Amino acid sequence: MLHDNVYQAALHLSVSMSSAIAYGQFRDHIGGSLYRWRSEATVMEKLGAAFLFAALTALAAQIRFFLPFTPIPFTGQVLVVLLAAVVIGRYGLVSQFMFIGMAGTFGWFSGMVGFAALAGISGGYILGFLAASFFLGELVERKKGMSHAQILLALIAADAMILTLGSLQLGLVLQKDLLTAFMLGFVPFVAIDALKVIVASSVASVLIPSKH
Repeated sequence: MLHDNVYQAALHLSVSMSSAIAYGQFRDHIGGSLYRWRSEATVMEKLGAAFLFAALTALAAQIRFFLPFTPIPFTGQVLVVLLAAVVIGRYGLVSQFMFIGMAGTFGWFSGMVGFAALAGISGGYILGFLAASFFLGELVERKKGMSHAQILLALIAADAMILTLGSLQLGLVLQKDLLTAFMLGFVPFVAIDALKVIVASSVASVLIPSKH
């Protein structure tokens, strides 16, 4: 009986190790392919990818809902911003400039307003998209491998940039003190943004090679 238990435990460990190795190889293959694409793709190909993410950001801005304790709507934009930087690196920043240009011209910001949104209560979040895209895009291009923990920390930092800049401008526009601004523009989004970060990190863990 003891021999059977030991055998089953050893078999289970062997299967687990084989699965981990296979996943690591799959991740490195996918991530390596993406890194090669970023280094070998033409400027027009990268601009095309950036335009696609810009359009997705604009679409995500229209899927929104409000809660009574904050004037800022919940949208899916943050998830798109994070994924854009993970997938196309530095061109994630380009995609957000494209988004701002298109959204301002055609009124595609959340609430269907034009460039005036940049000076409004939600303008800081849009600036945060630029800051997060720059930070995350540079990071994934410079580091040839990242552990799961590093990916998660990077995404949390990028999201925090968006919420911080958004809260600061919200406070300035509404003439609120710093604490009130963060209670209105940061705290309400922590839980739902945590879910976005988890989704983004799950995708990023496949697209970014493991750290050896």
